[in-house]
Amino acid sequence: MRSRIFSRSIFTTAAAAWIAWAAPAAGAMRCELPLLPGQPFTVGWPGALDLDAAALKQAVDYAASHNSYSVRVYRHNCLAAKSALDQLTENVPNNVWSSTKGVVSMLAGRAEKLGKLTLDDPIGKYLPQADAAHAAITIRQLLTQSSGLHFVWTPELAGIPDDEVQYTLDLPFDYERGTHFEYGQTTITLLARVIQEAVGQDLQDFAYEQLFAPIGIERNWIWMRDRANNTKGWADLYLPPADLARLGHVMLNQGRWRDTQLLRREYVKSASTPSLTNPYYGFLYWLNASDHGYTVAFPGARAIENRRMFESAPPDLYAFVGFRDQLIFVIPSLDMVIVRTGEPGNTQGNEQQLLTADSGQWHHEFFRLLMKAVKDVSYTDPGPYDWQDGSGLVIDIDHFLWVPTVP
Repeated sequence: MRSRIFSRSIFTTAAAAWIAWAAPAAGAMRCELPLLPGQPFTVGWPGALDLDAAALKQAVDYAASHNSYSVRVYRHNCLAAKSALDQLTENVPNNVWSSTKGVVSMLAGRAEKLGKLTLDDPIGKYLPQADAAHAAITIRQLLTQSSGLHFVWTPELAGIPDDEVQYTLDLPFDYERGTHFEYGQTTITLLARVIQEAVGQDLQDFAYEQLFAPIGIERNWIWMRDRANNTKGWADLYLPPADLARLGHVMLNQGRWRDTQLLRREYVKSASTPSLTNPYYGFLYWLNASDHGYTVAFPGARAIENRRMFESAPPDLYAFVGFRDQLIFVIPSLDMVIVRTGEPGNTQGNEQQLLTADSGQWHHEFFRLLMKAVKDVSYTDPGPYDWQDGSGLVIDIDHFLWVPTVP
């Protein structure tokens, strides 16, 4: 079995780039996070947040014009700007697709903080029905998408498995555990089930009581299940943009919401640190720290060299990323959270970017404009978007052919 662990340093040009990113200005306005459920964030005047109001508006308007339902920019826990359409959309739940994975990661971190599990626990500790090989997969390997299990898009996108947990426990291994990144879907439903068993409570009840309610997310959300009643871990969580901002701020504030430490600081640090098998990926979050890594293998696997995911954004950015550009960007060095929902924002015809929310032109140009609005940080404009991979549409047949398991 071939492995996909990077042997060279995961921090190359990005490490030097840190020098340019200063800490937020000590005199800038800072807001208290909302105290009550449903309470909106305090609005901060851009100038008090060291942001140029005209440039910020230009950045938000640009993103809004690229098929966005919602665009929201927060700095120092304050709402700095939002799109005009947010007046209609900010409290309307929509499917956040694979950004759901980032929420599952937060639930794993919450369960860890409560002492219900450890990241290197084998999943067989919680799932006695797993055979020996599958039982040895660890929670960390599910978080980093390095379980080694075979992955096929067709049945998962079509919703064929009645029981996504058992379906995943029946998958064969293509690689040794922990050696290969393979972006999966039902593996995260498996992770969600592990968390459920570890905490001894239905996952959605646990999510509400231990994460959503403490940060003021009211129970107006929807989270779909498979036909065996497993909460889907990979997609189908419906949340409004205003509540996505709350999740982003827990991560921005190192696992803390107001006076409550919901996740360990160490967990947030690990979650946003490049993994061994894919420097673009942490604990179900996409990262901007490395100049090489792997993107989603749809329609075919892609290895990228000499390019960060978001070239015009700070290297410490990381993101919840969902199909059709359902996004929560967290930028610790700027003390900033950005929420974007809608339809695909890229229009240049790159299939990978249209199908997977892979970084493209609109992301690049948005961050160029946004960084020009930041007044307290030195920024070198990388210039207009000009990166092309030239690969075209390449179908990886092994990830699309599916033969049902016959008992």
